[in-house]
Amino acid sequence: MDKQELINKLQPFIEKCKADGYPIDSYELLEAYPGVASTSFIIRIKSSWYEGMNCSPVLTVYIDRLWETVDVATRKFIFAFDIIEYNRAA
Repeated sequence: MDKQELINKLQPFIEKCKADGYPIDSYELLEAYPGVASTSFIIRIKSSWYEGMNCSPVLTVYIDRLWETVDVATRKFIFAFDIIEYNRAA
């Protein structure tokens, strides 16, 4: 799956997060293994709603919504989430 296709397939996830009160301010997809054609991706997320929280409950929010909105075949191309705080450079 290429990056643009994954971006398109993640749209329901992005919308679900927003609808449930956990909006994603920005995100980017990073190749887990740069240069490998069939690589999976790291979803780097930045949002203000989780500032000051521990990472575990934030991941629970995102993983639950990902499972609700994205099919198994697409999820196989997601290697990890990278949760970024606003005071940390991405």
